[in-house]
Amino acid sequence: MLADRLRQIPKYVELFQAAFPDIRDRHAITFVHAANAIGDFLSSEWRADDSPFDRYLRGDDEALDAGQIAGLKLFYGKAGCARCHSGKFQTDHDFHAIAMPQIGYVQTRKFDPVVRDMGRINETDRIEDRYKFRTPSLRNVGETAPYGHSGAYPTLEAVVRHHLDPVEAFGRYDPALARLPEHAVLSSTDFLVRENRREVRILLAANELSPVGLTDGEVADVLRFLLALTDRASVPGRLGRPDRVPSGLPVD
Repeated sequence: MLADRLRQIPKYVELFQAAFPDIRDRHAITFVHAANAIGDFLSSEWRADDSPFDRYLRGDDEALDAGQIAGLKLFYGKAGCARCHSGKFQTDHDFHAIAMPQIGYVQTRKFDPVVRDMGRINETDRIEDRYKFRTPSLRNVGETAPYGHSGAYPTLEAVVRHHLDPVEAFGRYDPALARLPEHAVLSSTDFLVRENRREVRILLAANELSPVGLTDGEVADVLRFLLALTDRASVPGRLGRPDRVPSGLPVD
């Protein structure tokens, strides 16, 4: 259906023919062409590989200031961040349990009588995968609030401090941090997991992170380093918002 809609728009036909040599006429346009075009656009438009940290790695010793360098050393050293946030994208692409507060009316299985999202176990059915979620990339992390798989924390500092002692942070978590809209029905279910003592015990027992002692100054330095992972050109997109699109549909 999508491919057929594209075939009916002459400008799209022209553009697809220019992009894909195998398209000789409009009938040859398929969903695969559209998917590949979108994929190429995404990997180009918001590609984040020219942050101050990237320039520092490429040999520019002036790319990071003293505070960012201090944060880098903490990130890859004392703070232990790089145990999970490793590699070019600051992620091991693995799954970890860090006692992140749960939000919303979610279920591990369609007919699960308990309100909970147990994460990776949804796919593996392995008990050791309870409450594990994928390590996110930290590219442009300063621009991607809210934080945590559930959006529990509104600021980067708040989620960094959660990592320092997840169990303690879960216990003192203020639901107001989530900044959720009011809803006559759904608001009463937003934090049902916190009311389930048995489930909370399971969630906290699954936590993998040991407490890390950082001073306020060290936390500030880690935050400075994290902000140095922002590629400013990638935030709005390299091509930017188009004035119009071939379909004639309005551009939000």
